[in-house]
Amino acid sequence: MARDGWFGVQAGDKNKDFGFLLDEVELDLTKTFGENIRVRTDLSFTDTAIGSPAAYNLVEQAYVTANIAAGNGVEFLVGRFAAPIGYEGIDRNDNNTITRSVLFNYNLRPRTLTGAKFYYAFSDALDLHFYVANNLADDVHAAYNTDAVLLPAFGTRIGYTWGDEGKENTVGLSVAMSPEVADGGKMGDMSLLGDLDWNIWIGESFSVGGEGLFRQNSATSGATDTTLFGGILDLNYLFSDVWDGTLKYSALRVNNGAGNADATVHAPLLVAKAFLHEISAAGGYQIADGAKFKAEYKLNWTKYSAASKNVSHAFLGQFEYAF
Repeated sequence: MARDGWFGVQAGDKNKDFGFLLDEVELDLTKTFGENIRVRTDLSFTDTAIGSPAAYNLVEQAYVTANIAAGNGVEFLVGRFAAPIGYEGIDRNDNNTITRSVLFNYNLRPRTLTGAKFYYAFSDALDLHFYVANNLADDVHAAYNTDAVLLPAFGTRIGYTWGDEGKENTVGLSVAMSPEVADGGKMGDMSLLGDLDWNIWIGESFSVGGEGLFRQNSATSGATDTTLFGGILDLNYLFSDVWDGTLKYSALRVNNGAGNADATVHAPLLVAKAFLHEISAAGGYQIADGAKFKAEYKLNWTKYSAASKNVSHAFLGQFEYAF
C-alpha cells in the first residue's frame, strides 16, 4: 500500500522501509428527503502515520444540500465537503497513481472545507462553485481562529467541460483567500491561492492531466511573505480495456518559507528556499468492475537551503475495491 510520509526526506535521512498497510476504509451514507433535500456523510477510517488525509477525525464529508429554484437551479450546501480545487482527488482510487503529489501532501491547496457552498450550472459545459469557509486548512483549532480574525476564507472555481461521456475534457480555474495569520485576519493579511487544473483527452486512449498552482502566504508583522509555485503533469494511456499506464511529474518551488506563519504549511517547507521534484511511473490492471490493482515507482529529488541534494526511491503496489 502507498506511503506518502517519506516524500520530504532531507539529506542525512537514510531509511529503508518495507510494509503492508491498510490505507483507508470508507463508508458513504446518503439520504434524500423529497426532491430538493439530500444529506451525505463519508466516514473515512485512515492511518495518519502514512500521510493519509486523516485530519478528518473520521469524517471526510458531512453536509446537507438543498436545491433552490433559481435559473437552472442552485445547489446550496452546508457542512464539511471536498474542496472543489485541484487535479488530484482525496481518495487514491480517483487518481492514476498510488502516491499523491507534493501539492496535495503539503496542504498547498485545501482537501476539505467546513462552511457553505453554492453550485450553479450555466449549461452542460459551464459551471461555478463559490464557497465560504472557516479557513483553507479546515482546522477550527488553529491559532488564526481567534477574536483577531475578522474574515472567513472564501473562494470560487469556474469549470468548463466538453466531450463524450466517460471521457470528458475539463478545465477549471480556482482562486481563494484565507486569513491564516495569527496576528491578523484583515484583508492585508490574507493568504492568496490561484490554481488551474485540466484533463484533456487526445484521441480515444491518451489523456493529459495537470495543475498549476501559485500561493502567497502572509507572514506575521515584520516578516516577509512566503511564495510557492507548483505544478503537476499527468500522462495516462489506455493500452486496452483493462490495462493503463501513467507517467507523472510534479514540482514545487518555495521562496522565503522561513518567514511563513501559515499553520497549514508542512514543516519541511519552513526554510528559506526549497526545490522539490517528483517523477512516477505507474501501471494499472482492472480486475473487475470496482476492483483494480496498481503498481508504481516514484523518485523524489529535493534540495533545501543549507542542505545538500537528496534522492529517494519508492516501489509501491495497491489493491482497491469500491462497491
